[in-house]
Amino acid sequence: MATQQQSFGTKQQKRAFTASLVGTTVEWFDFFIYATAASLVFSTIFFPSVDSNLGLLASFATLGVAFLARPVGAVVFGHFGDRLGRRSTLIATLTLMGVATGLIGILPTWNDVGIWAPIMLTALRFLQGVAVGGEWSGAVLMSVENAPKERARFYGSAPQIASPLALVMASIVMYFVARLPSEDLLSWGWRIPFLVGFVLVIIGMLIRLGVEESPEFTEVKKAADVKNNPIGTVLKRMPVQVLIGIGLQASVIVLFYLITTYMLSMAADRHGLERSDTLMILLIAASFDLVAIITVGIIADKINPWKIFMLGAVFTLAFAVPLFVLFDTGNVVLMTLAFTLALVLGHASIYAVVSSMTFDLFPTSVRYSGVALCSAFAGVAWAATTPLLAAALVPTNATGHWWPLATMIGLASVVSLISGLAARRYRASDAANGDAGAGAGTAAGTGPGTPAAVPVQA
Repeated sequence: MATQQQSFGTKQQKRAFTASLVGTTVEWFDFFIYATAASLVFSTIFFPSVDSNLGLLASFATLGVAFLARPVGAVVFGHFGDRLGRRSTLIATLTLMGVATGLIGILPTWNDVGIWAPIMLTALRFLQGVAVGGEWSGAVLMSVENAPKERARFYGSAPQIASPLALVMASIVMYFVARLPSEDLLSWGWRIPFLVGFVLVIIGMLIRLGVEESPEFTEVKKAADVKNNPIGTVLKRMPVQVLIGIGLQASVIVLFYLITTYMLSMAADRHGLERSDTLMILLIAASFDLVAIITVGIIADKINPWKIFMLGAVFTLAFAVPLFVLFDTGNVVLMTLAFTLALVLGHASIYAVVSSMTFDLFPTSVRYSGVALCSAFAGVAWAATTPLLAAALVPTNATGHWWPLATMIGLASVVSLISGLAARRYRASDAANGDAGAGAGTAAGTGPGTPAAVPVQA
C-alpha cells in the first residue's frame, strides 16, 4: 500500500499537482465565463447600436483580443519564469487574472457610458489574455517538474484537466444565470459569474502560495545555468520546436472553440434553442470530456502518448463532417451526442497529452519561455481566429452551408498530424543541451514507447 501511495507522489509533489490544477481551473473559469457571455450577452449590452450579426462579430472580436495578448504574457512571464522561478511567476499570473475578471464584473455598459464601455471591456480582456499567456506554461512546468517519474504524463495533464473542469463550472453558473428573465440577465445577472470568479482567485492563490519552487529549476539556479535572455535563446536556437508546439494544438483548439463559442450562438439563432438549453448541452459534453482527460492522462503513463495524440487527430479529421450533420438536425439529443463525441474522442485524447509533449520539446533552462511561446502563438493562430472566421463564413442564422466549418476542422487536423510526426524527432534532452539537472523533465519523456531523446537543433 505504501508503495502505491508513493507512486502517486510525495506530499509536496501532490501539492504541486493540486496547485497547478486549481490555479489553472480558476483562470480558465474566468476565461470561459467571458467566452460564454460574449456568445450570449455582450453583443446586446456592449454593442447595441449594430445589427445582431455585426454585434456578435464585435463581441467575438473582444474575445479574440485576449489571444492577441497571449504573446505579451508569454514574453513577460516566460522571461521571469526562467529567470526568477515558476512559483512567483504563477502567483503573478493568477493575481492579474483575478483583478481583470473582478473589474469586468463591475463594468458600466453601453447604456451607461457609451463607447467607453466596449473600450474598457477590451482593455480588461487584454489583461486576461496576458495572464493566460504565462499561466498554462507555468502550470505545466510546476506539475511535471515536480512529478514522480512514473506519473509524469498524468501530472502533465493537471492543467489540461483544469480546462474542462472550468468549463463545467462556468457552464453551471452561466446555466442558472441564463435562466433569469432577459431584463435581469442583461442588467445585473451577467455580472454574477465574474464576481464569483474573483472570489475563486483568492482560493487558488492560497493553495498556490503553499507550493515550493520546482526542484529542476532550483538545480538550474545552483548550476548557474539561468539564461539572461531565455526568450531570445528559444527564438534563435529552437524556432522549429516552437512551430511544432504551435502546430500540435491546431486541431484541438479549432474544434474546442467552434463548439464552446460559435456553435452555441448557432444553436440559438439557427435552431431556436434557449440559452439555458445550449448551456446544458455544453455542460453534458464537457462533463464527459473532463472524465476522458483524466482517463487519458492516466493511460498515457503506460501507452505511448504520441500514439494517443495521433489517434485523436485522425478522429477529429474523420468526424469533421459527421459533427455538423448531427448538429444541423436541430435535435437536442443528437446535438449533445455530436458535442460529446467530438470532445471526448477529438479533444480529450489530444489535450491530455499535448502539454507534456510540448514540455518535452525544450530543456529546463528555457522551458517556461518555450512552452509559453508555443501556447501563446497557438492561441493567436487557432483560437483568436476560429470564432471570427466562422461567423464571417457562416452567419449563425443562415441555413445550411456548414461545410466551411468542417473544412476548418479538417485543415487544422492535418496541421496537427504533421506536427505530431515532427514532434517525435525534436524531443529535447537536458543532458544533450548541457542543462543542469535532468529530473522529471527528462523522465517526462521516458515512459513506455516514448522515442529516444535527440539534441535540440541549433
